[in-house]
Amino acid sequence: MDKKGYTTESGGRQNGFALEPEINVISEGESKKSLIIFSVIFLSLILGFVYYLKG
Repeated sequence: MDKKGYTTESGGRQNGFALEPEINVISEGESKKSLIIFSVIFLSLILGFVYYLKG
């Protein structure tokens, strides 16, 4: 199984690409930004639910 494009016996590559996907570490700024967006969406959902229950 040493043909081009197939996994060799030692494994690790198939069709010229590594089998494991590349891991992109989220930077601190991106994680803070997404946390703020998530908080805003979550708070608006809770406020909408409370408003719906009171109405």
